[in-house]
Amino acid sequence: MGIVSNVKFFCVTSFLCAAGLFAGAAQAGGELAVPENPFRSAMIIDSDSPSRARWDVYLSGYAWHDRDTYTEKQLNKMNENTLGGGIGRSIRNERGNDEGVYVIRIRDSNERPQWMAGYVYQWVFPVVSKYEVSAGLTALLIRRHDWFEGRPFPALLPVASFGTHKAQLTATYVPHLSMRKGKGNIVLLMLKMSL
Repeated sequence: MGIVSNVKFFCVTSFLCAAGLFAGAAQAGGELAVPENPFRSAMIIDSDSPSRARWDVYLSGYAWHDRDTYTEKQLNKMNENTLGGGIGRSIRNERGNDEGVYVIRIRDSNERPQWMAGYVYQWVFPVVSKYEVSAGLTALLIRRHDWFEGRPFPALLPVASFGTHKAQLTATYVPHLSMRKGKGNIVLLMLKMSL
């Protein structure tokens, strides 16, 4: 479950992202009508609008654990400084909303590596001047050492952001996932910068 598992997970998620990239090229050559691939729109750059797609850098720094969900003893052992980062590719679509794909690695609450890879869609609402608020969902695969014996598992989580088109503070909420005390009710904060 150490380095080998992390490498396997990274290879699989990289392969899935690459498959989305090249799916469009395969569709263009064939005559079959295939449904639009949501990953393709975030990964390619249209010849009509080359500046639409952008690379994103994610920096993680903090995970807030609900004080009513965890015991004092658990909270004393937990790492809330989830240092890490990742990369992504996103676009502002024709409706003015953001969508993208990403791969992120952070240090989890137990100071162990946690990998996340997925697709995010956020509805964007302009606030003042160049500032905006966004809210949406992310469908992702998560790999943690203490869940499912370290195997990646799927999740659908809410996401909210505040900032400008180029830099946003993003929050993801992980709900209470178990009947037991000490699982879930976490808010993960990240800084997303578009290049």
